[in-house]
Amino acid sequence: MTQPPDESPDFLEGPVSPSGEQPSYGGEPTGPTHPYASPPAPGYAPYAPAPGMAGYPFAQAHGGANVAMGLGIASVVCAVLTPFVCVTMPGILTGPFAIALAVRARKEMSQQPGLYHNAGAATAGLVTGIIGTVLGLLMIALVVFVVGVLFSFGP
Repeated sequence: MTQPPDESPDFLEGPVSPSGEQPSYGGEPTGPTHPYASPPAPGYAPYAPAPGMAGYPFAQAHGGANVAMGLGIASVVCAVLTPFVCVTMPGILTGPFAIALAVRARKEMSQQPGLYHNAGAATAGLVTGIIGTVLGLLMIALVVFVVGVLFSFGP
């Protein structure tokens, strides 16, 4: 008894379009290739960077955004701790630096979209820098008011 011929497609030949033509994978690679390099897998095109990525395969972190976020958090913590410990001045000094670094980082991120991935850190640095600066100034005003009231009732 003989078996009917196998009508299943041969998967080693690669994918075939419904019209019977072989699909294109973006052309042949240009330039020298590594002697042990394998051809691209069927169905995958060679790497091409997305628009706006400037040739970088992965986005990188913007250092100024991370520093701005750290300074902003430090300014808020210093402003909140002012009633318990006299740390208002570091909060007042770090807040404006956080704001300036965050604005610069956001500007650089908008000029080169896709290059940096931590826009949220820049926004957090901007917001916490503003909050820390305002709270620090309010705490200084409160301390000056309390000291003024206390010394106004002198002997």
